[in-house]
Amino acid sequence: MFDPAAIGPKIDSATLKIFEIRPCKLRDLAGISLLARAYWKFEGVSGFKAAKYKKLLSKILRNPSLGKVWVAAEGNRLIGYLVMVFLISLEYGGISSEIDELYVDRRNRGRGVGLALLKAAISRQGCRGATAISLRVGKSNAAGIRFYRRLGFRPRAGFLVMDRKR
Repeated sequence: MFDPAAIGPKIDSATLKIFEIRPCKLRDLAGISLLARAYWKFEGVSGFKAAKYKKLLSKILRNPSLGKVWVAAEGNRLIGYLVMVFLISLEYGGISSEIDELYVDRRNRGRGVGLALLKAAISRQGCRGATAISLRVGKSNAAGIRFYRRLGFRPRAGFLVMDRKR
């Protein structure tokens, strides 16, 4: 089990007044889609299709056993989001979760938005009591790697992520 209080520095309550972290709602799909397009471009991932993306995100929102999605909002404008998906892992002995996407708009980085999103996801309620949380970060994303390392994430020794797309 994870203790979100043990992850990273405390978030200053003054910072939280500037933006809100909340569960994603269906009405947020258009805003997340815009942020996701920017995220995919930033990470060099090709093939973004907004309609398909919104459909898959809707599936997660309608079926909480698949995952959870949080947004960071400043007023009515979304400035970041995090998508966490769940799976059963025999190796980890229970529910395991993966942070599939975490992105903060460039103009809002360095304000604690990413940390606040991550803390929401890693909270006991957020990760459904997961025994492990994993994520992927682009090898060239030095700032992202430093961010995750500060929060206790480490490369998994002896393993390489491999994909086979259909």
